[in-house]
Amino acid sequence: MEHLPDEPITLRMPAGIWAGIDAGIDNVVSLAAEDGDEDAVRVGESIRKAGWNQVPWVEGNWPPLDQVIAIRLTRSQWRFAADDARESIPVHERLDDAKSAQLCRDALALIETVL
Repeated sequence: MEHLPDEPITLRMPAGIWAGIDAGIDNVVSLAAEDGDEDAVRVGESIRKAGWNQVPWVEGNWPPLDQVIAIRLTRSQWRFAADDARESIPVHERLDDAKSAQLCRDALALIETVL
């Protein structure tokens, strides 16, 4: 079966995993902007905006990190997020940030179920 890059896919996850994905993509966008990579900025911003529109905000704040939420992105957006998580794991490990490394592993494992 052929997978289309613009195929929308909804993933359910704890809000904490999405918060980690969002933070990672924020870093990607910042670095891409510095490097002049307009495509990465565009894709990253589209991912973050989609997430902001779908997160069930609680009085303007993130929901509890253990609350399960549903985020719908295109297959190519999920692939972009997976690539960031994969590349971030060794960075967090070098910085002895085991919690962030595990969050990236959890996000990657979840996203890879649909790629």
